[in-house]
Amino acid sequence: MPAGGSVQEPDPRTVEAARRGDIAAFEEIVRAFQADVWRFVFHLARDESLADDVTQDAFIKAFRNIGRYRGDSRFSTWLLSIARNCAMDEFRKSGRRRKLEAEMERQPRPTEHDQTRSYDIREALKSLSLDVREPLVMIDLFGLSYRDVSDLLGVPVGTVKSRVHRARLLLAERFLSESQGDTGEL
Repeated sequence: MPAGGSVQEPDPRTVEAARRGDIAAFEEIVRAFQADVWRFVFHLARDESLADDVTQDAFIKAFRNIGRYRGDSRFSTWLLSIARNCAMDEFRKSGRRRKLEAEMERQPRPTEHDQTRSYDIREALKSLSLDVREPLVMIDLFGLSYRDVSDLLGVPVGTVKSRVHRARLLLAERFLSESQGDTGEL
């Protein structure tokens, strides 16, 4: 992923070749996007094995449906939408979403000793509910636009902005409370 966190778009000629069934072109797309898709899914699921499986499923679905990609949205938005849908399908099938939310609630709060080390952003992200974490990750880590995230999640742009704002406030509150030695719940 380039500096600034945004996902680079593939060469349109490569996408067009893949749409026409060129396996080598699709393999080039997989190589270019595999790490970004995996990171995106990992931030949703917080489970490496699940991220591996969902990433593989997403590329299989993308391969099967690339002929339907018309270029109305950025390719990365289209691909991340497939990855998100695969992740949500997996959550529904396995009940992992409920398990993950319950697991987040059971995570131990940092001790005073832990507060002396630099705080891991992943731990902070884990404290957020999926509905606010997801758009924050898409915008701040993957560089998608609010419009792209709106399209991907199927919610109005205003809802995306509200959720990102809420996520940022929760993270700021968490860091502030930790710096002041407060381990209370948010």
